[in-house]
Amino acid sequence: MDVDERATTLSETELEFGEGFLSVRCGDPESKVRVRIAHASIRTRPFLKWAGGKQWLAPIAGALVPPGFVGRYFEPFLGGGALFFALQPRRAVLSDLNPDLITTYAALRDDVELLIDELSDYPHDRDFFFALRSRQPNVPVLAGARLIYLNKTAFNGMYRVNARGEFNVPFGSYRRPTICQQDRLRDAAKALCAAELRCADFSDATSAAQAGDFVFFDPPYVTGHHNNGFRKYNAQLFSWECQERLKEVIASLTEKQVTVAMTNADHPSLRSLFDGLHVTAVKRRSLINSSAASRGLVREALYTNFPLSAESVIAAAEAPK
Repeated sequence: MDVDERATTLSETELEFGEGFLSVRCGDPESKVRVRIAHASIRTRPFLKWAGGKQWLAPIAGALVPPGFVGRYFEPFLGGGALFFALQPRRAVLSDLNPDLITTYAALRDDVELLIDELSDYPHDRDFFFALRSRQPNVPVLAGARLIYLNKTAFNGMYRVNARGEFNVPFGSYRRPTICQQDRLRDAAKALCAAELRCADFSDATSAAQAGDFVFFDPPYVTGHHNNGFRKYNAQLFSWECQERLKEVIASLTEKQVTVAMTNADHPSLRSLFDGLHVTAVKRRSLINSSAASRGLVREALYTNFPLSAESVIAAAEAPK
């Protein structure tokens, strides 16, 4: 089937991400088009493992931004920053409510070689892990090296703190974790060189966005529990009140002609809440996740304030990175 013969709008249809391929289905099951994607060709990958990371979305990142995009890129739920690193926009405002995370990004951006020198001396050792876990350094490079080390050596790469704000994830069962990926750290620092970093709420972080800018929202959510207390379970991560506030922020951005894309759970309550946005269902496989509810076949959704086309998705997947 030629590209010109494919249905143009993906709203209410489905993307399926597999190992090395992407299937695009536009309504009719017979309309499914399967294309190869080369994950290895993505220029820069995240330097952190992060629960809910969007590395799976990176191959089609180019389909989400307007053609010839030159505006500012906003990502207010930064996490591992997979979409940012895939796009590498000229101007970016990256933010998160996690101060340790933002400090780490800033330390990497501002002096990657100093960070590499520090991290290179850290051994993969249980006693060292617990000693470092108990510290809370104030120097940015030390704080950044600590978070990267814990991220690479803690159980499942999880980030979790207790009520006192203390990191409390146990030691992982890795034999030879790659703690200091020097090339990846340098590539990430290069991508971050012109980025503004903020520790801020998503509403404050995107308030300055104007026409021609692009905002990618990736609020915390769990894809399981679709028929078992979805709202109650996800309230531990991102409350329903926060989802409602996010809806208002997206409506305001849309009025200002800001392009918006959002990943979120594919659940009837969310589809109803974000009525008016275009919805593309997503299926993918996840063998490792911090939540047992999110392992195996994962269903989620891509919400956009513009019609996502099959042509743009296929072109982005097939394009060399």
